[in-house]
Amino acid sequence: MFPFFDGNMKVMKFYEFWIQVRELSLASIKSRYRSTWAGFIWVVINPLIMFGVQSLVFKNFMQIEVPNYYLFLLGGLLPWIFITSTIQMATPTIFNSSHLLRSFKINPLVIIYAQVLDNFINFLASLLITLIPFLFFYDVHFLKLMLLPLSLVPILLGTLSLSLIMAVQGVFFRDLNFILSFTFSVLFYLTPIFYPREFVPESWQWIIDINPLYYLLSPFRLSIINSGEEYWISLAKSLFIAMILTVGAFINWRRKHNAIYFKL
Repeated sequence: MFPFFDGNMKVMKFYEFWIQVRELSLASIKSRYRSTWAGFIWVVINPLIMFGVQSLVFKNFMQIEVPNYYLFLLGGLLPWIFITSTIQMATPTIFNSSHLLRSFKINPLVIIYAQVLDNFINFLASLLITLIPFLFFYDVHFLKLMLLPLSLVPILLGTLSLSLIMAVQGVFFRDLNFILSFTFSVLFYLTPIFYPREFVPESWQWIIDINPLYYLLSPFRLSIINSGEEYWISLAKSLFIAMILTVGAFINWRRKHNAIYFKL
């Protein structure tokens, strides 16, 4: 998965690879926001609208009783939007860049990594603008928030790995993005985003236990609403899942990266 593991990239030094990723990401951001604020505003407004609607439905209509519910929902919804939207956007990147890949000596990993980095920057901007107002309404300990950057590590690593897996598979299965859209719609209700895991009967909690996305976003939520032993256990599980996904993405890439060019 990583460039220094790829035998086809021995001539490309590590820093050259990431310079390409950085420049492609910056070019994408500049082209999107050039001479307009609408794109940037939508990056922030979109999760806020989703958060507002779901807060109204689950807190006021369904009256879910959870301490600091708005902060609880925010801690699950923001990383969920980043993870799922990034994977869906990354899935068709290799196929959609087929002309570029055939015309220039550019590694497909650069395009995928740049897409994930682009979305991650948008996620951080949305997170800062959305989370700061809540600091004035909730008793949030700033020492706990220092754990937030650490919680972003498994989210970024897991999202990058899943994006790479889906982007490679998307070359061979062109309808994969439609399947992902349906799958994420179902998983949204099967993942403790707007409800805590404790609300699920024990006989059905195995559905949550096999959901990797739940482990990726849990430390993020706990870094906002909780800390201590529970957070560190959750972080350890999240990092473990992220590493498994990384190994899976690496194996999948090594097996199929040559066949990609024959399918494009």
